Amino acid sequence: MATTQDQGKPQHCMVGGGDEPEVSRRAKELFAQWAPEDPLNAERVDGRVETVEAALQAIAKTREGLETLPFLGGRKLVWLSDCTFLGDNPAGRNEGVLDSLASLTDLLKKLPASEAQLLVSAPGVDKRRSFFRQFEALGKVEVFDPPDLRRGRDRGDWMDEIGERFRQAGLTPSPGVVELMVEIVGWDGRALEKEIEKLRLYLKPETKVTEQAIREVGAGRRELEVWDWCDAVVAGKLGPARAGLRRLLDQGESEVGLMMILAGSLRLAALGKALQEAKYLRLPPPGGYGQPSLDPAADSVLPRNAKGEKPNLWRLGKVTGLCAHRPAAGVRRALHRLHELQIELVSGADRVRALEDGVLRLCLD
Repeated sequence: MATTQDQGKPQHCMVGGGDEPEVSRRAKELFAQWAPEDPLNAERVDGRVETVEAALQAIAKTREGLETLPFLGGRKLVWLSDCTFLGDNPAGRNEGVLDSLASLTDLLKKLPASEAQLLVSAPGVDKRRSFFRQFEALGKVEVFDPPDLRRGRDRGDWMDEIGERFRQAGLTPSPGVVELMVEIVGWDGRALEKEIEKLRLYLKPETKVTEQAIREVGAGRRELEVWDWCDAVVAGKLGPARAGLRRLLDQGESEVGLMMILAGSLRLAALGKALQEAKYLRLPPPGGYGQPSLDPAADSVLPRNAKGEKPNLWRLGKVTGLCAHRPAAGVRRALHRLHELQIELVSGADRVRALEDGVLRLCLD
């Protein structure tokens, strides 16, 4: 049972956070660990709902389970599982649901966990909500949040965890596999779990995971191929760039659309090279999980998108490293050539031929 370090009595417990697989795993572990001797005294209420009415019913069933006397005595355990209405969504903001949760909180204040214990699992729980804050005072709260890669932090720790999850699934990642998986799933732990399971089934009985296997079964395969092509052009790798372009065009990709995505990568590379030459950007040694570092003095020159967000630091470091052999002036010349190519593409020329010739010039510049 959940206990504090200085008290030996059971506690109510909430497990929540953005890493849904870890939240689910931990909740199942606790439910099995705290199960009463009589299995009839353990009850599970499904909290994964889509409507306000269903949320109210789940809360009512939870209250009923806690208030019902244990069968033949003993301790009751009620698990409100996979609860979705504790997040920032229409059901979670509904006044009726908030009032019902407040009533449930009042019940927990009066109900000793040694008699009827509540376990709540809530992926995506909103920590600003009153129910969450009051639960912290009533019992024990465990939060599982993945690293926030969107702001470029904790990438090394996240990659270590991805490698460990591969090994827990009985798989051995080859060099480059973990980095590629980060590009596919970002910081989404649930997506990572799905990708690893697909790979396990796809490779069975083999256990070694290669980059090729990920490309064959990975989600976002189309996006990954586009980014691979952009990286090849930025790095000046003519063979992969031409082959990748032909494959994307055969799949029906738009010539103008590809140019727009490539322009974003080249602009980011030009920015990275300029910051690097000004000694504002420092890249980690090749082959490691290190995070690029950016001098705070560079903040004023970083571009922002429409939401006010700065470039992703990890992506900035990656494209800068790809063109390590080029000076900043060379990358700026490539941008100029790309601008000329964009004008050519919208002027009515043979777009396929113009794009192929443009990629050749960009790689050889």
